[in-house]
Amino acid sequence: MGIPTIKSSLTGWLLALSAPCWAAAVAASPPDPLTLLDSALSASNRSYQGRMMVTEWSGKQTRAEEVEVFYSPTNRYRWEFLAPDGAVSRIAVSDGASEQVLLVQPGKTLRGEAVRASTKLMFPEREKELLLKNYLLSVSGPDTVAGRNAWILLLKPILAGKPHQQLWFDAETQVILAIKRYLPTRQFATLSRFTRFETTKSLPDELFKLKTAAAAAATGDMGPDFLSIDELEKATGREIALPESLPGGFAFESADFFEVGKDTVRHLRYTDGLAVLSIFLTDRPVRLPAAGASGLGSRLSPPGSLRLSSTGKVFAWKRGQQHYTLMSDVSRDLLERIAAGATPPKHADRKPPPDADAPEGRIRWTKLAGSVESVEFSANRLWVKAKKGKSRDFAVTGGTEMIRDHKPAGLADVKPGDKVKLLRYNSATREIKKIELAPVSSR
Repeated sequence: MGIPTIKSSLTGWLLALSAPCWAAAVAASPPDPLTLLDSALSASNRSYQGRMMVTEWSGKQTRAEEVEVFYSPTNRYRWEFLAPDGAVSRIAVSDGASEQVLLVQPGKTLRGEAVRASTKLMFPEREKELLLKNYLLSVSGPDTVAGRNAWILLLKPILAGKPHQQLWFDAETQVILAIKRYLPTRQFATLSRFTRFETTKSLPDELFKLKTAAAAAATGDMGPDFLSIDELEKATGREIALPESLPGGFAFESADFFEVGKDTVRHLRYTDGLAVLSIFLTDRPVRLPAAGASGLGSRLSPPGSLRLSSTGKVFAWKRGQQHYTLMSDVSRDLLERIAAGATPPKHADRKPPPDADAPEGRIRWTKLAGSVESVEFSANRLWVKAKKGKSRDFAVTGGTEMIRDHKPAGLADVKPGDKVKLLRYNSATREIKKIELAPVSSR
């Protein structure tokens, strides 16, 4: 299998230009946020063309690239990425069913299924459900992009440490004219913005034709497949010890595998409906290809998709004989929390304390006080930030005694920001024996 690139859920959405029509007149009042969200998740029925500037900030480094864009219904597109001197450096073209990426300088061609042509494991309704669970939506404006009126959809994460995202929708056509993704107070951001945009009745079919000779001599595969965990285990003959959900509201989306030298790299993708992360599993430390999880030719991609990822961070660790590499553009703190939730605690291989129901004197119970940072209802876990120290995750079990204001409470009653007066937990397993929360009025 080839290096994971454009048709993957992680990257295919980077290139999807979505935009159904609006009424021609500019709305007198801002549209409903859900209307704009549905527009971003749908394919356009209007032909258009233009030029975009894509800018990426990563620490003290900045990278920019211009792109000529041509789009024709349904799902036919052509993106010409320009070098600083205006010459075309690579081309991504789709006839609606298949896609080619032509690397002009190396003379190579990659081929795969077109954006939106592949069948993903996760249904769009499930992705939308996750997004609405993890983000707050609002609309502002109007603003102006490329001389056109636009409304701005803001996607604000409920959990700190995730990027914010803004999308500028053309008031006439509802095409996404600009998209910005950023982490507040951090020097990581991506901005894609049309500098010239125009609609047209039609575009020449020649623009979207694949090169037959190039297709026959294609030197790469633009995989990957969208496998379930069971399918990945059968395909590789290896068991996957990763959960279906991770801290931060991320749920398993799909998986695949590819080869780096003689090593098989297993790749699992997770999403919270908008942000994406990848976990790579290897038997030894492996330097992933420069394209990584973002894909060749798609790292700086046109706006128009709901998902647009800025430079990702990498977090690697080892548990037993297994090496893990986690990639995402969330904050470093959140990345570490996700990594902790992806693998068992360091003490998981130790034998549990004898007789877990024995009196407290036979088990080492630890106490702390602080505040609830986040709650993972699907995994029965919560993150607590101590008054002095970093956040840690704890497990709520059937034996957990939960109290608020001297009355019994449940996990569903716990909200981020709640004050933890007392947390008594097993220091080896981090299972909670008793948690006492402050009254709601004192939050």
